[in-house]
Amino acid sequence: MRRAVLLAGIGSALIAATLWVVSSRLATRDSRLPFYQTVDRTPEWISPGTTAYSRIHRVADFALIDQDGTTVTAADVAGRIYVASFFYSECQQLCPRLQTNLAKVQAAFRDDDGVLILSHTVAPEHDNGEVLRRYARANGVIHEKWRLLTGSAAEIASLERESYFAQLPDSVNGAAVRLLHSETFVLVDAQRRVRGVYDGSLAYDTERLIADIHALR
Repeated sequence: MRRAVLLAGIGSALIAATLWVVSSRLATRDSRLPFYQTVDRTPEWISPGTTAYSRIHRVADFALIDQDGTTVTAADVAGRIYVASFFYSECQQLCPRLQTNLAKVQAAFRDDDGVLILSHTVAPEHDNGEVLRRYARANGVIHEKWRLLTGSAAEIASLERESYFAQLPDSVNGAAVRLLHSETFVLVDAQRRVRGVYDGSLAYDTERLIADIHALR
């Protein structure tokens, strides 16, 4: 009897130790990703439980329209990881490379409902629903996974500069006249906190983005 109790105790201890190791590894993978809170994109590692942790920058609320005419809000992405990018449908130089690399992200997480892509047009005066639907068909965009967003130029500009830090300071001047876009991909976690910035024109950075999404998952 004592032996059975002893073995049961050892078994419970082993299970507890295994769960602790697994949870510790997952926490370590998540915590290795920094937070980004300023336009200069300085990475910060902030420990849970601290005052700074409770004040981490979050993406602002938004309400934009996707390629199927559906309104997409911050509430719709709550609890989900997503990649934010900026483009316009008539871009023939940088954007095709960005779309090719975003397609890799889409393929990597096609069956994972917890991961999305939000691509914002910087030419909302031209990129209406019909234009975005054609663009989606031409680029293999799956609606449930990848939303092409349009809306107010002011809202998109504010999100790009102040929430996602997708424009560096030297490119912000003049943005009020014409929206600009860059090669930046932005990784946002399930609490709408910025956890990574990547050069979306590079295959290496895209692979790093995919690995970081797996770490957050």
